[in-house]
Parts: sequence; structure tokens; C-alpha cells
Amino acid sequence: MLLFIPYEIETLTQERPWANWLVVAACTLVSLAALWGGMSEETIEALVLNGWHFPGLVGHVLLHADLSHLIGNMIFLWVFGNAICTNTSNWLYLPTIVACTLIAAAVHLFADGTPAIGASGAINGIVGIVLAMYPFNRVNVFWLFLIRAGSFTFPAWGIILFWFAFDVWGAVTGGGLIAYWAHIGGLLGGVGIGLLCLHYGWFKLTQLDHRSLLDVLRKEPSE
Repeated sequence: MLLFIPYEIETLTQERPWANWLVVAACTLVSLAALWGGMSEETIEALVLNGWHFPGLVGHVLLHADLSHLIGNMIFLWVFGNAICTNTSNWLYLPTIVACTLIAAAVHLFADGTPAIGASGAINGIVGIVLAMYPFNRVNVFWLFLIRAGSFTFPAWGIILFWFAFDVWGAVTGGGLIAYWAHIGGLLGGVGIGLLCLHYGWFKLTQLDHRSLLDVLRKEPSE
């Protein structure tokens, strides 16, 4: 089995991303409580994305099917969420990830409608914001294939578009139990949020970053 695990985005760290740490901690603690019998069935059912009721629309990000599901999602949230949180401000990050969560949930309900749990849709929204802000920044990725391992770096746009193509393929073929439409909706919603916030100056690049996707769309030359 071939695994690709991102572990760093090359951008400036401007402040401690405590808001993202809180999200990671909340997802981890609630998921472990649900998995290890520390929550009632009624509470768990209320947090599942299963129709247009508010607790599930937001609360599904706090639940995960098993430890591997939780660990995989938290790695991605840690890497991509920290990169966005530290450069947009902690106070902007919290409503931003909630918006990504709601967009991913809405797309899933419209396109699929089956009950769903997990933070991957919301995380893909954050990944979409990375694509909007840092398409040319390098992402460091660890790879593992059977007993061999290594690492490589690649521009964010290449890594993210590869994941997006995988999700589109999964949605078209209907394979597995993965909420592909939540991934797709989250990513596209995140790109939209990132472009909008860059346009109005709510999100800004640092002096170490390359051109944003908004610069590319405006055909602004690189420095």
C-alpha cells in the first residue's frame, strides 16, 4: 500500500495557531470518547450528519469511525490548518473552518444524503484555502510503500489537484464508504472562501510566499 503523508507547508509562522490546536483537540477528545464508550448513543447520533439539523451539520467533524480515520484526518488538519491559522489570525480561523464545514456538509447532503461522520470535508475546505493562498509554496510529503519510505517536496497546487482528482474519481465511480462529495464541496468552498478573503484583504500573504491563486487569475506578474 502506498501512503502520502504531508508534514509541512513552507510558509512563515506569524503567531501560535491556538485556534487550530483547539479544533484538533476537540476532534480528538470527542472521537476518543465516542470510540471508547465515554458518550451516550443519543449524543453520538445527534452529532452524525444525517439531514439538515444543526448539531449534525457541525458536530460530524468531531466523530471518526476508528483510530486510523482520526489520526489521518488530524495529521492533515494539523499541517494545513496550522499554516492557514497562523497567517490569517486565530479569530478569523474559527468562523472560516465552520464555514468550510457547513459547505462540505451541504454538498454531501445534496449529492449523496447518506449519514456521515469525520472532519475530512472541513479539512478539504482548509486545503482549498491553501490552494487559493499558497499554490506555489512547497509541501513536504512523507511516502511509504511496503518497507520503503522517503520524502519529497512539491508545489501545493500539484499535491492538492492530485487529491482532488482522486475524490472526483471516487465520487463518479461510487467506490467505498468515503464521503467524496463532502471532500469535493469542501475543497471548492475553501478555494472560494480563500479567493474572496484575499480580494477583500482579510487574508494576506507574507513576504516569504509566492503568488496567490488570485494573482494568477488576475494575471499579475511574479516579483
